[in-house]
Amino acid sequence: MNLFKLIVTFFFVGNVRIAPGTIASFATVIIFYAFAKYFNVFSFILTISAVTLLSFVAVGAYTTDLLEKDRSEIVIDEVIGQSIALLPLLIYEENTSPKFFICLISLFFFRFFDIVKPYPINKIDKMNNTFGVIFDDILAGIFAALLLTFVLRF
Repeated sequence: MNLFKLIVTFFFVGNVRIAPGTIASFATVIIFYAFAKYFNVFSFILTISAVTLLSFVAVGAYTTDLLEKDRSEIVIDEVIGQSIALLPLLIYEENTSPKFFICLISLFFFRFFDIVKPYPINKIDKMNNTFGVIFDDILAGIFAALLLTFVLRF
């Protein structure tokens, strides 16, 4: 078994045939919901940062010989983006367990931005390299987090 494949497919979630990105995002929501009470904002950002750095190495190694770099089985970028989209829950619902419905709203917002790809996400997505594979989802996660922040605050 290839360690890089294990990472980029998020433990083979990316190998499902239908909607692997959405399934990886949903799995991220489930994991976040189960473990959110053990995280504070700092530890969550530290975890996302570590996964992101590891992902740059893994995606780069996994796609070295591939013409198309952003393949559907690579879903670790969705895990990162969805995690960023969930960050406002730790900020605005501190000291409480996040509500699952709000986690699902975060999922909807992230998938919207990840699929529709408004500017500048669409420009980053067109890059055929490791940076483009990961950073378009980071931006989609940031957009979703900003929208979720607006919803939670107002």
